[in-house]
Amino acid sequence: MTVRSIPTRHLGLAAALLALAAGAAQAQTFTTQVAAPDGTLLATDVYLPIGAGWGPWPVILQRTPYGKQANTVKAACELFTLWGYACVGQDERGCHDSGGVYTGYVNEGGDGRATLDWIVGQAWCDGHIGTFGGSALGMTQYAFSPGANPALKCMVAVVATPDFYHDATYQGGALRYALDHGWLAAQNALDVFEQLKAHRLWDDWWASYAVLPNVAAVNVPTLHVGGWFDIFQQGTLDAFTSFQHLGGPRALGNQKVIIGPWTHYGTFQQTEGELTFPSNAIFVDDFFPIARDWFDHWLKGGKAGVASWPAAQVYLMGAVGEPGAPGNRWLDLPDWPPPATITAWYLDGGRRLVTSPPTAAEIAMTMDPANPVPTLGGQELSTQAGPVDQRPIEARPDVLSFSTPLLATPVTVVGRVRCRLWVRPDTPDLDLTVRLTDVYPDGRSMLLTDGVQRARMRCSDSEECFLTPGVPTEIVVDLWSTAIVFNAGHRIRIDVAGSNAPRFEVNPNDGGDLNHRSAGTVARPVLLLGPATPSRLELPLLRPSEFPRRRLAAVRAGAAGERQNH
Repeated sequence: MTVRSIPTRHLGLAAALLALAAGAAQAQTFTTQVAAPDGTLLATDVYLPIGAGWGPWPVILQRTPYGKQANTVKAACELFTLWGYACVGQDERGCHDSGGVYTGYVNEGGDGRATLDWIVGQAWCDGHIGTFGGSALGMTQYAFSPGANPALKCMVAVVATPDFYHDATYQGGALRYALDHGWLAAQNALDVFEQLKAHRLWDDWWASYAVLPNVAAVNVPTLHVGGWFDIFQQGTLDAFTSFQHLGGPRALGNQKVIIGPWTHYGTFQQTEGELTFPSNAIFVDDFFPIARDWFDHWLKGGKAGVASWPAAQVYLMGAVGEPGAPGNRWLDLPDWPPPATITAWYLDGGRRLVTSPPTAAEIAMTMDPANPVPTLGGQELSTQAGPVDQRPIEARPDVLSFSTPLLATPVTVVGRVRCRLWVRPDTPDLDLTVRLTDVYPDGRSMLLTDGVQRARMRCSDSEECFLTPGVPTEIVVDLWSTAIVFNAGHRIRIDVAGSNAPRFEVNPNDGGDLNHRSAGTVARPVLLLGPATPSRLELPLLRPSEFPRRRLAAVRAGAAGERQNH
């Protein structure tokens, strides 16, 4: 199977690597093969620093489905050799020059751990290994982290997730159709897509290569980097919190996370979707010195200042284009999520979000699988991503919008967002989708984050529970996380519907086998509001705290000053 290269023009990380490595001295290189646990031969390039014989050196590993000779991998390896590291680039199984058949992440854990074992045995390795990469190259790092060779001292995983089921495939129980079908089709790997559909429920197949259920076996300090509009946003945050608090001894307390206002292909950039954030959203000049310090600290015996970095650095978004608007700055946090007060905004019959339970009301909904609500921006990859004005879909009769009054003072939301909706269904299954938007004074309704919950998957990942028509049921929609100051004069809004396509696979609503689809049926549930059925949006309002508000760059500069003074 041939897997094509990712288009480097779209990836901020790739472009930055190419620029940094431009004019780099040619490293010593050679190509070899490494045997996977089942004997599959994995094509491997080795880059060694020039002028120091055969080392040994600390080593940085990159494993990729996009080709070890791709510009991004080569540029990173050449840059690492300039920093005094040996570097290994390897094609994943079934990709480019490696043998076997591509299997997604099923074999990535074993293949990666075997490669680490091989590196440790080479004369040019000093026994200290780090790993690096974004997107698929980040996910393969997560995959081999449980039970990895103790020589793996640190990782840098950018815009990735360790949760292949919940984040990458079945968000809220609904298949992430645009992401999975689109990416796998581009990799000539639709057989993997069919396998994902064959395992809609969590089962032994998923468990066989899961990371988070085995987090106690992860012993790797990791720098996790993601974006509020990234396809794996929540996975990046969950990786940090799981490794930080539930990992093995060397992982506990040794995690760092950076989240900017970025999309997947716009990592470290300033313009995302239909908004251009202030220039402080551009992070390239900060990221690569931070990455180098991270590797130097864990692979070369310590780096002054790294231990004092904040655990979490997140970009607190704010209104764009409004001088003096609060937000649009970086927060340094001692942990994620920060202390917050969960505040309920109730849906009422006047299509408002109010702070007290309203009187009872009902609103009829229509969910037609033949006419789904289209995707407009958000945490997407192949379609337009990021903050996009939702007014075109809000004009549809099958989208219910609920808004706060004009905000008298700014409202700061940082953390996980959920929406609890009560419905009286008339079909055995349906989807509920919710989009959270920031409504500007000029009427623009800019998407911040969204989510979905498939009703049949609301009870468990491993067992379906269908709706009983006519019986009121609460369905909780997880919108992942955000960090935003809604400015005074703005409104907070949610858009409730039964689809968001092609972002999520359209539900036929009839409760049938989703792999043998019928034409479906139009669902006409009733949204229930009021004290007995309190449909509500739950927002984490940031509490005042004592955490510092600094840039990591400032932390690094302070550390550099300390080194010079000593």
